[in-house]
Amino acid sequence: MDRTFSCLCNLVAFLVAAAMSWRDIRTRLVADHELAWFAFFAVLPRLLAPPPLYSVPLPLWLWQSVELIRTSGGGGLLLILKLPARLVTGRNLLGMGDVLFTLAAGFMLPAGASVHMVCLAFLLALPFSLAKILGRKKKDPLPFIPFLTASAFIIRLLPTSARFF
Repeated sequence: MDRTFSCLCNLVAFLVAAAMSWRDIRTRLVADHELAWFAFFAVLPRLLAPPPLYSVPLPLWLWQSVELIRTSGGGGLLLILKLPARLVTGRNLLGMGDVLFTLAAGFMLPAGASVHMVCLAFLLALPFSLAKILGRKKKDPLPFIPFLTASAFIIRLLPTSARFF
């Protein structure tokens, strides 16, 4: 696939993610149509890419299913963290918009990097969370999509040899 087309899709996905981040900061809502456009532009380059050549040829549907599983680890991790956090605290600390955004962002990353994206997002959010706790604003929720957006594009733009975790 043409590298220019892939870069254009990533640019549009970044702009949509920036708009989603701004909306999340202001209203704590994730608009479905923005999430759908983000997912579309995140998935499109991977969808149009030719399947890699394996020593054992796989049917296209099986290859795409394997890719789906390999890229959805971050969304699964957030979903696994969401349920116990609700039981312990009694309120939603992570919304389904965060989980769906992570799932969609995983498609634009190399396979297996979506878990790294979630871990980096938590690290990026840590200073802001500590500032809220020290400022005694524990009840104010922290929007998480801006941190997910930043971590997704940091991991996307870093060369694979420069990753430290």
